[in-house]
Amino acid sequence: MLSATAMRRLEALGNISKQGKCLNGLFRLLENRVLWYEAYANIYANKGAITPGVDEVTLDGFSEKRVASIITRLKSGTYRFQPTRRVYIPKKSGKCICQ
Repeated sequence: MLSATAMRRLEALGNISKQGKCLNGLFRLLENRVLWYEAYANIYANKGAITPGVDEVTLDGFSEKRVASIITRLKSGTYRFQPTRRVYIPKKSGKCICQ
């Protein structure tokens, strides 16, 4: 379970960003292992959870070792997000929207 401080930070993120203010403390939240496990618990049952991403990794490989590795690389500044895949969807009007 997340600490009361972490919960308050998470709950405040939406309001702070809507006000156009800078978000502080995000990095500290990403160091919280419990947050990673709660996020996984919220999405593992979705049909798309086993769909490979652009790096061919699925959520099936989620483990304590993987979480520890990500947190360690975040702290050391060596973690790099994979680029996303852009898909253009043609519409009847002839325009394409990006997803």
